[in-house]
Amino acid sequence: MRVPSSFLAALLTLAACGTPRPTPDGGSVDTSCGLDCDGQKLFGLLLNNCFEYSDGTSTVNPPALGVYVQDVFTLEGGVKTLRVVYSSGGQNKMTDYFAFPDRKLTLMRREYANAQSVTWKDSNNTIVGVPWVADATPVTGTTADTTNTAYLVTSSSGQKQESTEYRVTATDSSSSELSVPAMTYTSGLTLLFNETPDHGADGRRVFVPQVGFINFTTPFALSGGTAMQYRLQAARSVDNADAGGHVCGLGGP
Repeated sequence: MRVPSSFLAALLTLAACGTPRPTPDGGSVDTSCGLDCDGQKLFGLLLNNCFEYSDGTSTVNPPALGVYVQDVFTLEGGVKTLRVVYSSGGQNKMTDYFAFPDRKLTLMRREYANAQSVTWKDSNNTIVGVPWVADATPVTGTTADTTNTAYLVTSSSGQKQESTEYRVTATDSSSSELSVPAMTYTSGLTLLFNETPDHGADGRRVFVPQVGFINFTTPFALSGGTAMQYRLQAARSVDNADAGGHVCGLGGP
């Protein structure tokens, strides 16, 4: 039985609207987890978290994909982000840089393995990113979040700026979307992506609060890639004490 969207709304609101613990300097955002503890816990983005995915409906060994929350990384202009690395067989396929401006999970930059990247900026050349979903004002039912901005593409051929429209539409997840090798979840939010012009935007993502993205489709390429679907089969914390090495996506305990 699926849980009504009203329950999901209540869950997200409770998760997002609790009083944040103060930072040591007296601020209102708890940064002891790296960037924003409330946001990181809600979206499963705690440092050293490892999500391993199957490319089918059953568990595979080794995993088809590992998604690793690596560290806090500062982009130009002093923009602090969470660096999230996607790898297959130990080879980097893509890196996302997330932040929480205005308490929204926001993709600031996406890098591809072929030295291409896209960074969403405003007319002042300031990195503003594209918002996916808000933790303070959770999106349930069918709605849309649209951002018109300029983006900067960096590749071996140089840089260029274009105008883009990035739309995220959120709906309640279906039972089939919530059934993944790890387990069957009772409720979630499905994010549908559309970018014009397109620069490797995901097709969809299924978000479960306090867990993260359990199901998603992405091409892993700025252009011309074939979208693949990945379903969560395991989530764990990886000890990163060896100063950079990790086994996320290679299996293990």
